[in-house]
Amino acid sequence: MSQNKIDVNFSFQPTKKLSIKDTNKALKLYASKFEEALDLKGDLPIFLDTNVLLGYYGMSKSEKEKLLEVFRNLKDRIYLTDQIEKEFLKNRISVIKKDLFVPLNSISTDFKKMRNEISGKFQSFREEKKKILSQDYPEIWNKIQEIESQAKAILMDENVLSELEEKVSETVQTHKNIAYIDNLLDIVSDFKVTQPLEKDEIEFLSSVYIEMLEKYQNEKENLKWQIAFPGCGEKKEDNPEGDFYIFHEILKFIKEKNCSCIFLTNDVTKDDWLQKDKNPFVHYIENAYLLTNNVVFIIHAEQSLPNIQFENIHKEVAPIQDLEVNDTKESTIITINRDKGFGFIFTEKGNLYFSRDNFEGSFKDITKNDIVSYNVSTNAYNDEIAVNVKKEIYSFENTSKLIASSKISSIKKDRGFGFIEAQPSNLYFHQTFLENPQDFNSLDVNDEVEFIMGKNYDGENIARLVRISEKNKLSQNDNEKKINI
Repeated sequence: MSQNKIDVNFSFQPTKKLSIKDTNKALKLYASKFEEALDLKGDLPIFLDTNVLLGYYGMSKSEKEKLLEVFRNLKDRIYLTDQIEKEFLKNRISVIKKDLFVPLNSISTDFKKMRNEISGKFQSFREEKKKILSQDYPEIWNKIQEIESQAKAILMDENVLSELEEKVSETVQTHKNIAYIDNLLDIVSDFKVTQPLEKDEIEFLSSVYIEMLEKYQNEKENLKWQIAFPGCGEKKEDNPEGDFYIFHEILKFIKEKNCSCIFLTNDVTKDDWLQKDKNPFVHYIENAYLLTNNVVFIIHAEQSLPNIQFENIHKEVAPIQDLEVNDTKESTIITINRDKGFGFIFTEKGNLYFSRDNFEGSFKDITKNDIVSYNVSTNAYNDEIAVNVKKEIYSFENTSKLIASSKISSIKKDRGFGFIEAQPSNLYFHQTFLENPQDFNSLDVNDEVEFIMGKNYDGENIARLVRISEKNKLSQNDNEKKINI
């Protein structure tokens, strides 16, 4: 029986008061070993989240092999908690069906549907525009009919459909016995598993989870991160406290073994293991250290295994045009991964994921800190994402945006921002928005400035690329001349 009982004295408390000394020790330890942990070097134990294991079934064949090879090489260091083992075994068969066989079996049906839709759109357009095209533009009318005929001939080529169905059938046959003959299961069965929590520990954690979740849900949106805890973003009704159990199983383990450990997860959408920008919650690090004198390195699996694409190639995602799109907003890119084709855009409510498919223009031309416009939408899993992402260039010499001028109404030089007079409300600007940020300290209330109208991440108007107006420069020069005289 474990000597480290999960109870009021040994459990995660996001609002627990820490001393400066404790925080300093925790973060120093974390920083000193982070690079080693990120690269999975050394001998720290590695815990795998359930989603890393189950994600295997939706990956491409080549990526599956890469992941299995990593597991083989690290199997002596890999652990599962009892809760993760339960979740893996409970969901394994349903995930195989949902993420592998159902999408595979729908490919040929979806292909036929796509052919019919394209054919139907050609026909609808032709019938709707027949009078004007055939009578006023007969040459174009004939070309459209020819294009339609050629497109139908290509689309209705049964050889393409037959080849597609044959390939899908081969894949289905290859995996038909995966429920019984499973390479992943062979390897996972060799992983070490922690002891299950005791009944009274589970009852204690369940009651704490309910109390903490109520506080979290009632907290202001922009302050929720301060009291986040594993499981707080869970939306499922069945065993929502599972992540909370997992974290405490890991805490017991590292306390007993007196060592830090790594926890690999692919979960950022719930904003409870990692923040949406894939950075850790600092109070998780502090709490773990306070309880165990060690830390848990919670790392997104893609960061530690950058050569593996964890993308589910089978699962269907709702097309962007079918999603609800809100007003255009603007913010800056804080993370960009060109190789994998995704990035994150800064917002106070949580950084927004966007992919290459949702970016307008050349993905290779964008960098960290670029300003982009975007719309907020949701993906197939109801997570907020950025769509219609477009790089915004702010320039007085070459712009289609509104250039305006007004006076500074207030300025906070110690905090690096100010406001410009405007109707119906004054416009916010930040020191970094200036054409020349070094000019910020020379600005004063009532100074005339020029700027370009932009947006922020709430869709509100702000002033970007602020600069001292020519009128104000002349005035400043006159004053300098008077002083010199």
